Amino acid sequence: MCGDELMAEARKFEKNLLNFFWRQGVSYSEGEDLVQETYLRLWKYRSEYRPAAKLSTFLFLMARQVRVDALRRQTRRENREETWGKEQPMTEVPRLCEREDVRWAVSRLSDPLREVVELGVFQDLPYAEVAEILGIPVGTVKSRMSNALKKLKEAFDEQGS
Repeated sequence: MCGDELMAEARKFEKNLLNFFWRQGVSYSEGEDLVQETYLRLWKYRSEYRPAAKLSTFLFLMARQVRVDALRRQTRRENREETWGKEQPMTEVPRLCEREDVRWAVSRLSDPLREVVELGVFQDLPYAEVAEILGIPVGTVKSRMSNALKKLKEAFDEQGS
């Protein structure tokens, strides 16, 4: 089965996937996002699917993992917000990606460092996924993130922020 046929067949399960996420307590709009993430993952791993297995089984295994990944991202986000809240009231914490000075500092980074920051911080992806997307080892992602954070700190120190 070619990729286009696989995706066309998978589209038949859209309502089932929405119900799957809804039964797990996900809002309708978030469920739609998770369904799209599931389809993206299916496209990415389409070569792994063997027609001998039921597509629905393969699809729901992916959907389950998409949900687990979303919960992990949410937990990391909540932990960061909790940590920031201890340093200063949450009402005073600006949204990181909306601050002009942060965008300015990130734009000054080299492409490799900026990519890691954008995927790891702004997209909230785990290092392993960033490594896979960029086609580099996880250790390289970690060292680039460390270098990027050091350079961002230097930029803010220079700016007096």
